[in-house]
Amino acid sequence: MKRNLLLLISLLTLFGCKSSKPIQQLPQQQESRLMDVVYGKHERQIMDVFLPAKRNKNTPFVLLIHGGAWTMAGKEYIRDYQDTLFQHGIAVVSINHRYADHAAIHYQQMLADIDQALDYCIAHSSEWNTRKDGFTMTGVSSGAHLALLYGYTSSKRIKTIVEFCGPVNLTDTTTLAYSEKVGLKDVIEKMTGHTYESGQPLDISFYKSSPIKHIKDIPVLIVHGTADPVVDFSQSQQLSDSLSNRKIVHELVRIEGAGHDLNMTDKNARKRVYGAAIQWIKQYGH
Repeated sequence: MKRNLLLLISLLTLFGCKSSKPIQQLPQQQESRLMDVVYGKHERQIMDVFLPAKRNKNTPFVLLIHGGAWTMAGKEYIRDYQDTLFQHGIAVVSINHRYADHAAIHYQQMLADIDQALDYCIAHSSEWNTRKDGFTMTGVSSGAHLALLYGYTSSKRIKTIVEFCGPVNLTDTTTLAYSEKVGLKDVIEKMTGHTYESGQPLDISFYKSSPIKHIKDIPVLIVHGTADPVVDFSQSQQLSDSLSNRKIVHELVRIEGAGHDLNMTDKNARKRVYGAAIQWIKQYGH
């Protein structure tokens, strides 16, 4: 388990941790970086709001969710991803959410955090000169799972989704058995709020928390390493196949031989991953 948690942390670190000074000006002709904006009462309910210069209601607006097995890390670990989108004229809000536990915080509460963060963005859209609907969801690892699940289950209009290495089918017993083998069963049980016992019927929460069971007609970009030892590549293939069967616009970007870190230390892989995300968001999230 320790090894795979370290792999998760390495992925988060590779997505960057740059420091930025907050800029409190909000004129639309100037860029603004609002750090640690409070969107709820819990200490984890904060977000960083990056608004590009010359923005308007048609500027793509991305909500970004960090990884960390639903139970650790935060928005600071994906600063480089946020900065990269921002530098390409995309408004991007990176949120923290409450951590999953065995007591009271499961996928429903984390989805509620996302919804509350978006409500805050909508309430401030006139002040920020940003759109009020038609958002883009994106995330890494467990954040990719939440981005997909929220996009598919929210009543808000989500224009597109970009997901990196996310688990999508928690009803796949092969995947659950593998998670038990590598020491990640506990975090899945925290996220779902129910235990998994091999050979026993799955609780309905495993179905309800599986994005692949709630697919909507939303364009999706999927990026995954073919040698991922944390979230098996078959999860992304399952999602791609399901989207193909429904004739939903999507693309599966295979990073050959890459693990859960997507080989982000390699400049060519990094350029490919970020380039694909930027192009997709500008095409489908405008």
